[in-house]
Amino acid sequence: MSSFFVVTLSLLFSIVLTITTFPLGHFSPDWIHLFLIYWILATPASISLVTVWVIGLLVDVVLGSTLGVNALVYSLIGYLVFKSYMMIRYLTILQQAILILFLLSVKVTLILWIDEMMGTSNYTFSLYYTPVISSLAWPLVYYFLRNLRRRYNII
Repeated sequence: MSSFFVVTLSLLFSIVLTITTFPLGHFSPDWIHLFLIYWILATPASISLVTVWVIGLLVDVVLGSTLGVNALVYSLIGYLVFKSYMMIRYLTILQQAILILFLLSVKVTLILWIDEMMGTSNYTFSLYYTPVISSLAWPLVYYFLRNLRRRYNII
C-alpha cells in the first residue's frame, strides 16, 4: 500500500473518530490534530501545509464552525511542528505529550480569541479540557500510528 493512501486513510479515520466522540464534548481528544502531528513528525515529506490547511477547512465544515478559523489555526500549529520536527522527534513520549498540551492550548486560545473578535463566542473555558485529554491520549495515538507506519513500511 502506498504511503499516501495509508496517511490519507488514517486522517479520514481521525475525522471519523472526532465525529463519533463528539458526544463526549470537551472530554474528547483532538484526534485530527494528534494524527496530523504524528504524521508531520514521522514523515514530514508526506504532508504539506496545504494539506493541513485543507484538513482544517474540512474540520470547519464537519464541525459547523466559522469557515477558515480551524484552517488558520491548523496551519499555524502545523507550521510550528514543521519548523521544529527534528527537535520534537528526539523528545520522549512524555515530553512530546507536554508539548502537545502547550500547542493545543495555544490552538484553543486562538480559536476563543478569533471567535470573541467576531462576536460569535459561545464557548467557555472548559474547552481547555480537550488539550489535557489529547495529551493523555498522545501515547496511544503515537504507538498505534507507529505500528501502522512500520507495518506498511512508510518512510
